[in-house]
Amino acid sequence: MGCPKNNRPIKYEVIVVSTEASASIAPSRTPSSAEDSEYLTIGALAKLCDLTVRTLRYYEEMDLIGPVKRSSGKYRLYNPHSVKRVQAIVALQGLNFSLEQILAVLGPYSVSRNYTKAEQVAQTQQSLNQQKTFIHEKIGQLQQMNQDIEARLQMLDTVCHPCLEDASGQPVCRECRSYLEVHH
Repeated sequence: MGCPKNNRPIKYEVIVVSTEASASIAPSRTPSSAEDSEYLTIGALAKLCDLTVRTLRYYEEMDLIGPVKRSSGKYRLYNPHSVKRVQAIVALQGLNFSLEQILAVLGPYSVSRNYTKAEQVAQTQQSLNQQKTFIHEKIGQLQQMNQDIEARLQMLDTVCHPCLEDASGQPVCRECRSYLEVHH
């Protein structure tokens, strides 16, 4: 399974970045040796995730991702864990996390990956709690927007709808005229 397509709605699932790789991916198109054939080049990773190579390089500059190794030809090579990490980044961006927030949630790529099970559980709990907090904040914002829309609809029904019109079909009331100009 590849990364979510940029133009398609993303089904948000619990985002957990594991240190173990389990995704199956196609071999690199330009391996330098037989042992490199298990990896993806940056171009293949970009294509799989429907991102640009430049975007992945920017993620590298921010220390969100990094190649797991370099080929003898100096190509950046990525493994299934890299695909999962990019999927997590794209999903968090879909939730309106900034790249800085994503870095705080996932942690820098360059930090050693030798975590104990307890550390992995703690990091996963922290990540999920941050996502949960963000989603609750977003729900609150959406509920407030919904209340504002309901109030505007009520205004239209009770004030503007019964308002008299002039000969050109415009509301006589200055308040309705102003309100309708702003929202039309």
